[in-house]
Amino acid sequence: MRERSIYFLLTLTVIFWGTSFAAVKIGIGNLTPVQFLFLRVMFATIIFSIILFKTPKDKRKINREDILYIIYLGFMGISGYFIIQYTALKYTTTVNASLLVGLAPIIVAIYSCVFLKEKLELVRVIGIAMCFIGIILIITKGNISNLSFGKTIFGDILMLLNAVMLAIFSIGAKKILKKYEPFVVVAYMNISALIILAPFAFTSNFLSPVSLLSKIDDINMKVILSASYLGTTCTVLGYYSWYKAIREFGPSRTSVFNYINPLVASIVSFILFDEGINVYTILGGISIIGGVALNNMQNILIKKGTGKVKTVG
Repeated sequence: MRERSIYFLLTLTVIFWGTSFAAVKIGIGNLTPVQFLFLRVMFATIIFSIILFKTPKDKRKINREDILYIIYLGFMGISGYFIIQYTALKYTTTVNASLLVGLAPIIVAIYSCVFLKEKLELVRVIGIAMCFIGIILIITKGNISNLSFGKTIFGDILMLLNAVMLAIFSIGAKKILKKYEPFVVVAYMNISALIILAPFAFTSNFLSPVSLLSKIDDINMKVILSASYLGTTCTVLGYYSWYKAIREFGPSRTSVFNYINPLVASIVSFILFDEGINVYTILGGISIIGGVALNNMQNILIKKGTGKVKTVG
């Protein structure tokens, strides 16, 4: 696949992920978050399974020694990731949550530089900083007092753990993607995540007071359309494109694209829910777009033969 096509899919992915908050808000109805997540992953699993069935056996086969690692990645990036996130949102603010998850690309960049020996160019450091400033402007709307880390400390710690999990999910892909196609890896990850989620969806627990079976009547067309939209765009297309980009560009360059997510979420919320957009949203958006461009500029400069870019360290 050409690099330009991967950039397009990656951008499309974070746009879809930016719409996911609105899709959940519209479609979740009377279901608990983990029950709705189960439906989303179930629709994705159906699509993955159909495509896997049509994939030649030699290309869809996974070595036995890699099964546990794929289950582990599925927990880090899908089932466990969202379970911890939904739990954290009970104890912290949306503003704090968005900011702390925004630490994931920074964690990925530092880890990749220190342990994976990826070069961290100065221009990329500036780009990451611009993205982080942009996300702060968007979620606080220019009022830094919206951030509060006092009474919400338990939820904030969980969201920080969430950021670490997202970083691990992205970094951990590098190893397994050397052996298998991104689609095959993501498909099996999703199937394993569905299995992990099933007990939380169909039993009474701290995430779901009642079983999903007792809420069958609440699964209307709005729920089905929302869950299938999320499963198709955000999971099947999104996770495949994310891992495809990680294999081609590396985890640190790919992760920075996730900063586009809150910008899209703000625009969608403004259109669908009339949630306000102010000058700080616009400035934050410009900062994020500029930061993402800078983060990927090194590769473009090398391809054009303009020489080396200064590195950090």
